[in-house]
Amino acid sequence: MRRSWLLGLIVCTGLIHLATLSVDSTVLHWIFKLLPMALIITLVARSVPDGRGQAVYRKLILTGLLFSLLGDAFLLLPDDPWFVFGLGAFLTGHLFYVAAMVARWFKQQSRMRWYGVLAGLIIFIYSVLLGSRFYERISGDESLSGLWIPVVVYITVIGAMCFTAIMSRNAFAIVGAILFVASDSILAWNKFVADVPYSDLLIMSTYFAAQTLIASSLQKVKNVGAAAAKPKNIPL
Repeated sequence: MRRSWLLGLIVCTGLIHLATLSVDSTVLHWIFKLLPMALIITLVARSVPDGRGQAVYRKLILTGLLFSLLGDAFLLLPDDPWFVFGLGAFLTGHLFYVAAMVARWFKQQSRMRWYGVLAGLIIFIYSVLLGSRFYERISGDESLSGLWIPVVVYITVIGAMCFTAIMSRNAFAIVGAILFVASDSILAWNKFVADVPYSDLLIMSTYFAAQTLIASSLQKVKNVGAAAAKPKNIPL
């Protein structure tokens, strides 16, 4: 199947999921939440590595996507304990994304520049502000108190994923990581702080876009080893 057809199917199934969010059907929710991710995984799995650098990047991204799919399945289950399992699966997936971005960053042998310092500062401030707001809510509810440490770890890891994506200078990875942060921020705010209007629509649209872009970032990693001295992704 051609890449363009797969991308079309990802968009179509994702839109169907968004259109059926308000439908009271467990079967539809399971099928059209997991199917787009399965297609995104197929998109990466069917790609042919172009050099050792891309092969390593592909394996790491593919593993991260598989853990994300597992996380999606856990979050579809109704009981609260499954939320922690879903959080753990996504956290593990993010660690593989971080490893992929770090590998790309180091392959380029790029130094920490002004945009890296600025990005790190912005991500740190955002993480602290978001975490402190969540702490106020979680610490005041005994039923949520056990989630504080997992939430802090998750915020730290997804912040690291966003930072390393920026340092990888891969446009698709950068936008994908930012959208992932947006999606998870809305999800967490909606769960711990206050209801967000159209939260399901916002969470899932940014989530599918983020995963598709992260998967597509593989196309920007051509002959990484040979091109280490000449990164062509984002001229910063």
